Amino acid sequence: MPNNWWQPTPIIDEHDRFLIVRDDLVPGGSKMRFLPYLVQDAKEIVFGGPFCGGAPYALSVWGQRTNTKITLFYAKRTDLHQRQKKALQNGATIYQVPYGYMSNVQSKAKRYAAENNALFLPLGFDVPQASAPFIQQMQNVRNMVGNVDQVWAATGSGMLARCLGEAFYPTPVHGVIVGLSSRNQKQNYPSNVTLHKYPKDFSWSSKFNTPFPSCGNYDRKAWELCTKLSQGKVLFWNVLG
Repeated sequence: MPNNWWQPTPIIDEHDRFLIVRDDLVPGGSKMRFLPYLVQDAKEIVFGGPFCGGAPYALSVWGQRTNTKITLFYAKRTDLHQRQKKALQNGATIYQVPYGYMSNVQSKAKRYAAENNALFLPLGFDVPQASAPFIQQMQNVRNMVGNVDQVWAATGSGMLARCLGEAFYPTPVHGVIVGLSSRNQKQNYPSNVTLHKYPKDFSWSSKFNTPFPSCGNYDRKAWELCTKLSQGKVLFWNVLG
């Protein structure tokens, strides 16, 4: 596939000793760099995920720009998160699942997809065909920035840290776990990847100051630990504002 609005040249900002990949400037964020390879010409895409997740929002952007039907499942909550509101504004359909443990949300989404002949995507869009195009994009960034001492990023499903580990090997890659530790630990990581568990729950939103737009449930938490624990020249991958 040729370069398009969903695969622009990465923008790298410099802040003290940090180089920041500004994928918050990409419509839909980092996942848009490989999402088109997964969805192809699907007429309807179904996803079940966390209320503040970047993946369902990325799908809503894709749906808006390609006229694809996007159906999202979430655990029921009293007030919609800003990303859920934006997904609605982009034309996505939202179903709120009572007693919405993630396993129940996923089950309802899978059933709907099967009944409606729609494409179901798993958490994090973590499927084999996503890795190769994502790693290629990361290698392009590596060529742009040259040598760094460490790479840092938030990780929800574990896919981002795993792909960064492969793209930047043998440079040390540090992933800050903001999702389920059990899910991250199931990944087969390259030997240069180290994981750090953020000390507070996923639903807690960090207020730590960042020099770029970031989400308090995801990237902001990783930036917080990165600034405290990292050493040397660091590349920080900001997935979505």
